[in-house]
Amino acid sequence: MKTREQIVESIYQTLASNMPHINLSGFQSDARLREDLGLDSADTLELLVSLEVKYDLSLPESAIMDKDFSTVRAVAKLFFDAQPRPNPSKLLEYEEDIKLHCFVSCLSEVIKRFDFDQRTLYFGVWDSQIVVTEKCQISYHSERISHQFFLDWYERLFGIKVEDWFDHDVDREENVRRLVSLVENRTPDQHIMVMLDMHRLPERVNEFNKDPFPHYLMLGPTEKSDIWFVYDPDYRWEGVTTKERLLHAARHPSVGGGYVFSDKNAHEPHPADIRAYFEHCMLLDRHLMTDAMREIVEAHLGGCDKNGDELPLSNLRSAFDEVPILSIRKYSYEHGFAFFWRELELEEAEFDHWCEVIDELAKTCTLIQFHAIKLATTGDRRIGDKIFELLDKQVERENRIKARMQEVFEIWCERSFSRDEAPLAELEAVR
Repeated sequence: MKTREQIVESIYQTLASNMPHINLSGFQSDARLREDLGLDSADTLELLVSLEVKYDLSLPESAIMDKDFSTVRAVAKLFFDAQPRPNPSKLLEYEEDIKLHCFVSCLSEVIKRFDFDQRTLYFGVWDSQIVVTEKCQISYHSERISHQFFLDWYERLFGIKVEDWFDHDVDREENVRRLVSLVENRTPDQHIMVMLDMHRLPERVNEFNKDPFPHYLMLGPTEKSDIWFVYDPDYRWEGVTTKERLLHAARHPSVGGGYVFSDKNAHEPHPADIRAYFEHCMLLDRHLMTDAMREIVEAHLGGCDKNGDELPLSNLRSAFDEVPILSIRKYSYEHGFAFFWRELELEEAEFDHWCEVIDELAKTCTLIQFHAIKLATTGDRRIGDKIFELLDKQVERENRIKARMQEVFEIWCERSFSRDEAPLAELEAVR
């Protein structure tokens, strides 16, 4: 079974090899076949046939007669939906491609290509590391944040070792040369991740309007040396961009990081490793996001930053600027529930209920940010009481989510392991 991203790449390869009259300089997921790429109706049918013949994809005849072929994404979706599912009885209707964490999304994309269940990887996202700066601002990006946790568990769960190609001890141009060499010599089993400043790619949507906006995505070569293919699983965007523009975005001082890995040894995770990973990730008595927001509000009300310097209450307005980037990570709980719900074949109505609770958890962060801006703007310290009330409700809400997740995890363990199986010693050490 191919992922949407693989189908988009197949569309590009088909157009590049079979239709030299097509202008592919603007190829990307949302490109319109007629207006942006110049395909007429016969070209579109030829594309569909080529995808069937060369890439083992197919569409029912009814789709060819009635469906929408207006954009690259629409075509990819039709072919993706038409593929047979390995276990249709365990399908669960929910948004599988939630935008959560760019680094993890890149790792997850490779797992999806093997049709392995990648949702377990997101266990580590719901309480992933958050930085509160010395000036008491929340930050999603910092040199203090390490991805080693995900790399170690990725190798243990799926057998894929990820190596760091970016060297912080050499100058930026040397790292750029390494990136060029990796992309130009990429083997079919390789995946090349790089951190870019998305603000330097104006053709891409930067919905958070951040400058700079460090972001991980993956790169690959095309048939033209000055054009590279971009795979951005977190934004579900694939397309071509000039090599020069991508390197410009990689040279920005705000970014620095990159990884390369081969999927040759990829395997499905063993249930014992899934259990170990879940137990490591499930912090029942912790609420990292809520605690960080509370710490920031208290510091601003107290008037002192972490160094004891004056901290004006008006600074609270910008202290939560990056909350929207971090709050969406709470939707990773949906991946956790979806995994156990499918494994245990539980009632979908309850799954829908928990999706609503998770949605409320994420969106309440926006409400808290609103009141924080109001507090900073008006100086009315009574608004602080409202914020703390909302934070208390967040703790209660997340406790319920975690408690139910823990319950279904324990049910899954009972069904997956024999009663006399001894717990892994290392788990006890971790906990």
